[in-house]
Order: sequence, then structure tokens, then C-alpha cells
Amino acid sequence: MDSLHDVMRSIRPETKSGKDHLSVFREFLAHLDQLQRKALSSRPRAKPPARRKPARRVKV
Repeated sequence: MDSLHDVMRSIRPETKSGKDHLSVFREFLAHLDQLQRKALSSRPRAKPPARRKPARRVKV
């Protein structure tokens, strides 16, 4: 939990002293959610491969 506090302080300096663990963890999850949404929106969508029609069989 101490390393989580250090990471949060490095991202944004603490404005209030004595944050409890739960609020720090919620803030951490909010940052992760924001980063994930940003990554999903910037990633180009992959097009599915074009379907090919099966080759016709010639009757002998």
C-alpha cells in the first residue's frame, strides 16, 4: 500500500494530508480507468478479413 501511495503522489501532489487507503485506491482505479479509455479510443479498429466464396466444383 505504501508503494501505491508513492505512485499516486508522483502522479499528482497530495492536496490534503492524511488520505485514507480507500480514497487513494479509488483514485488509483479512476486513473487506470481513464488511461484504459484513452488507449481504447486511440487504437484503430481492425477490420475483419474479407470472406471468400468457396470454389465451385466441376462435375465430371
